[in-house]
Amino acid sequence: MGSKASKNQSQGTKPPSTESVAVLQPFKPLTKPLTYPSLVSVVEFICFGRRKQLYAKCPTIRKLEERLPYHLERVEIQTRGPSNIILRFENVSIGNFGSKNESDGKIAMWCSGKWMERSTGLSLYEATEKFALYNLSRPGTTIKTLETKYTPKCILNCIPLTIENLIDRNDWNNWIIRTTRPVKTLQTDRIIRNDMIKYAKEVTVTRDPIIYTDILSEWNCESITIETELSCREVVDYCRSVSKRTDRPIGSVFKSKLSGYSTELFKMLSRELIARKITLTVFGGNVIQFAIIPINESTELNVFIMEHGKIETGLFEKLRQFGEHSQEMNETVVFG
Repeated sequence: MGSKASKNQSQGTKPPSTESVAVLQPFKPLTKPLTYPSLVSVVEFICFGRRKQLYAKCPTIRKLEERLPYHLERVEIQTRGPSNIILRFENVSIGNFGSKNESDGKIAMWCSGKWMERSTGLSLYEATEKFALYNLSRPGTTIKTLETKYTPKCILNCIPLTIENLIDRNDWNNWIIRTTRPVKTLQTDRIIRNDMIKYAKEVTVTRDPIIYTDILSEWNCESITIETELSCREVVDYCRSVSKRTDRPIGSVFKSKLSGYSTELFKMLSRELIARKITLTVFGGNVIQFAIIPINESTELNVFIMEHGKIETGLFEKLRQFGEHSQEMNETVVFG
């Protein structure tokens, strides 16, 4: 009996070809390290605490880490005593936590549930100041939310920072925080002249006892909230100043508490600024009263009076659409 191959040849058939059969090779793990651009991308966007851990454990990336900017979610810098500063960089806290001697040259650090204490040879004030300046002065650093309270000026007077949201609790007559661009939201205790405040998207003034309506009228914010009460005369003065400007953002909002009666405010706006009162019934039977102050053929100032100075997002959008359909540019003022 001949072989199977010879039998197939005798019958005019060809044996199966092995050319199209894939030969599986054993998997080999990657042995090449990350390329430099990939390593930069990975290290730059790691959270602050994790980067510091890698810096301490991996000598090969220390020089790289020292050159890269930080992208921080939240930073807090607060002074709690004559020589006591608390820093919080995301999940890392630095300061004096329970130590009785604030000038013993030791600094405490809390990170991811771990407590460490180091001797620096400096006072707590000097050590925290040096740490803040070292990390914030890297070009390209961005901060989503920065909260300051009685913060030393030297810390905030570093290179211009890119900040999205700023909570400022400092009693300064002159603004010292430098930014690369206007912030998105700002909470401040003071009403002062400064371009960063003037062009912020949303500003909330928390507790300034003196409201300077002339400065407020210069701000080009989309939303201004005053958490202290304004008198009817202060509101009218603000509206009069704003009504002379045609470069305001479309649909901007002014919110404040009102110390007087809304009926008196409407009378004053009608008498002094030729305003007309309008009443709308919206969601759930809520009644909204507002005044429209003509500025020019394409601009109006809409003065809304709301209970407790609050306005729901959906309701505000409806009111904004109402104004935008009537004119191209509108100013919305909300009172409580």
